[in-house]
Amino acid sequence: MKKFRLIFVGIFLIMLAAGCNMPQRAAVVPTDTPEPVVEDTPEPTETPTPLPQREKIAFIPSDEVPGITQSVTKALDSVCSGYECSTIANEDAIENDTDFVIFAKEPTSFDSIIQRFPQTKFIVVSAPGTSYNNAWVIQYDEAFLPFLAGLALTENAYDWRSVGLIPNDSAVWGTHAEEAFLNGAHYMCGNCRSSLAPYVNFPLVVSLPGSSAPDMWNSQFDEAQKSTIYAAFLSDEAISEPLLQKLISLNIQMLGVSAPPAGLESNWLAAINFDWDDTLLQVISRSLAGEIQGTQPLILSITPGALTESFSEGKANTLRNVYSDLLSGKLSAYTPTKEYTE
Repeated sequence: MKKFRLIFVGIFLIMLAAGCNMPQRAAVVPTDTPEPVVEDTPEPTETPTPLPQREKIAFIPSDEVPGITQSVTKALDSVCSGYECSTIANEDAIENDTDFVIFAKEPTSFDSIIQRFPQTKFIVVSAPGTSYNNAWVIQYDEAFLPFLAGLALTENAYDWRSVGLIPNDSAVWGTHAEEAFLNGAHYMCGNCRSSLAPYVNFPLVVSLPGSSAPDMWNSQFDEAQKSTIYAAFLSDEAISEPLLQKLISLNIQMLGVSAPPAGLESNWLAAINFDWDDTLLQVISRSLAGEIQGTQPLILSITPGALTESFSEGKANTLRNVYSDLLSGKLSAYTPTKEYTE
C-alpha cells in the first residue's frame, strides 16, 4: 500500500513539473483603437481668367465744333464703361499705346499724324464724302437733324398746321437750324399753305435762345396757336411740364429729340435723334474685327411714342430714306429743291 502511495506521489510530481514547463498565454491588456483621421478634401479652385485688356481711347475736343464736342463727350460717358478713356489737349499728347483716338475736328497734317502712330486707330467726325487712308470718318452735318425734324413734323400735321420750337443758339443744332428745319418741311409739302382758314404758310417757327425761361416758350407758342396748330416739334430746350400739359389739353400731337417726361406721353408721336453712343461702338467693333478704315454714318434713332398708329413705320422709313439721300449728297439740307410761289 505504501508502494502505491509512492507511485501516485511520483506521478503527481511528474505532472506538476510538466505543467510548470508549459507555455502560458500572456495576458493582453486592452488598448483604445485610434479613430481614423479624416483628412479635409481640398475644394477645387478655379484658375482666375485674366480680364481682357481694355482698349485705350483718347478724345481730342475742339472749340470750333462745340456741338460735336458736346455730343462725343456725352456719348463717351456711356461708351467708356467698357474702355479706358481720357480727354487730351491735342495730338502731341497721344501716347504710343493708345488704341483709338477720336478727333472732334479734322486736325492739320492728319496724314502725318496717322503715319506717326501706325498701331493707333483714328476716328474723325467730318462731313459726308470725306475719307482718309487708315482712318475712320463719322459722317455728320449739323443741319441734318433739324431738316429731318421739319420733314417729320410736316408729314404728321393735319392741313400742314404745325410749329417748331427751336433754339437759335444751340451748339448741336447749329446756326442754320431754322433754315434747315423749314427746308425739311418744304421738301415734304412744297407750298405748305393751309387749305382752310386761317390761311397761313406752315410750319411756323418759334426761335429763342436755349436758356429762355419756360414762360417765354409758352407765350411764343400761344402766339403761334392763334393760327390753329395741330402738331408741334419740341427741342429739349423748349420742353417744360406746363407747356406739355398745355399741348395735351389742346390735343396737339408732338415730336421731339428726347422722350417726354413720365406721365406726359399721351400725345407723343416719336423722338428723332442721332445715336452717338451706338455709332462710336459700331466704329470700334468694325475696327476690332479687322477693318482699318471706312465711313460710318451717325445712326438715326427713331423711337415711336404713344401715337404709334399716327406715326407709322412707313413714316419712319420715309425719314430713313431721306437721311440716306442727305448722306449721299442727292439732297441738301441748306438749299430748297424748288422755289415755290403763291
